[in-house]
Amino acid sequence: MRKIFLLFAIISLIANAQKIHKNGKYIDVNGVKLYYEIYGEGEPLLMIHGNGGSFACFENQVPEFSKHFKVILVDCRGRGNSTYKKGVELTFDLQVDDISLFLEKLNIPKTNVVGWSDGGIIGLMLAIKHPEKVTKLVTTGANIFPQGVIHFDDMEKTAIDLESKNTNHENDLAIDLNNLDLNYPKLNYSDLNVIQSKTLIMAGDHDEIKSEHTLKIYESILNAQLAILPNSSHSTLIDNPKLFNEIVLDFLLQ
Repeated sequence: MRKIFLLFAIISLIANAQKIHKNGKYIDVNGVKLYYEIYGEGEPLLMIHGNGGSFACFENQVPEFSKHFKVILVDCRGRGNSTYKKGVELTFDLQVDDISLFLEKLNIPKTNVVGWSDGGIIGLMLAIKHPEKVTKLVTTGANIFPQGVIHFDDMEKTAIDLESKNTNHENDLAIDLNNLDLNYPKLNYSDLNVIQSKTLIMAGDHDEIKSEHTLKIYESILNAQLAILPNSSHSTLIDNPKLFNEIVLDFLLQ
């Protein structure tokens, strides 16, 4: 099986920075500047990207989703066009705080959330820590502890390789991103029991997340729904965008 490393911090971060759109804006949150763009009108829908990417990954979703929702795209700290604060450990708790404050500053008390990979983890943790802020939640390719990843050993090897080639600190951010998924999150299945929002758990049939891990996440959330996309890797929204969009919109518009 082809290894999908979108979950890890070994892809070019520079390549993932998208152009500044005329509607793009920055907002100060937790000591960093988060870049965001908004498309469409109506009920809010926040879309959160994965580890080494940016919200540009949702290019196949925005045109369709923005017909029904006010789509809010945000680059997480250190990714895309958002800034990064060195010396502050990158954790999912920190990013959940970022997103929570981001929503408050945009005067959005409650939103639907679609999260891919690490974005799905942030979505799950936002629903746990701030249930009042999540209407419906969709995750694809999310895990709740590092060993839920099939190629967990590769992250350990990547950490060693990045450290050995970091003589001038050129890999500092990549190391932090890799360590994020190497060490976090640290949830238990029982932690998911408190999620109150209607939830759809998704994955590809050839995902980087262990199938039994995805199944246990689904089983741990009350009245959750499960969708495994055929002929899809970890990149469900890219490999199979038409089916992905149909399933997600059907769930969100119920």
